[in-house]
Amino acid sequence: MKKFLPKSVNNQQGFTLVELLVVVTIIGVLSVVGITIFTGAQGKARDSRRKADIDSISKAIEVHFDQTAGGYLPGSDTWFSSGVAPKDPATAVNYTGWPNAASKTYSVCATLEGATGACTTTSATCYCRSQQQ
Repeated sequence: MKKFLPKSVNNQQGFTLVELLVVVTIIGVLSVVGITIFTGAQGKARDSRRKADIDSISKAIEVHFDQTAGGYLPGSDTWFSSGVAPKDPATAVNYTGWPNAASKTYSVCATLEGATGACTTTSATCYCRSQQQ
């Protein structure tokens, strides 16, 4: 095993302190870059989930449009195959904007990652769906 280890003047076996510091620095830089990329990918995945949730909620509301009353029925968990309405992936809170009893309109919105301020239907940091009827 001794023939595989590098030799120095004072230490006949092992690595020098400078060599160890260089390796530790390289590992630290690679770790920071990897964590930064991974965090961005997680945020994009949560945003994709939010958009899919808003689309499914909107479709469920549209399916339950009451033509005789001329409005949307109140939301229900039974409208979804899982038996539970979708929730925000980061906070596990219900999305807002469900129609009230015999409401004529609805607008379901989700705040995307990195948003600063209130979520409105015209904001670039929000994803919204409105009535189609």
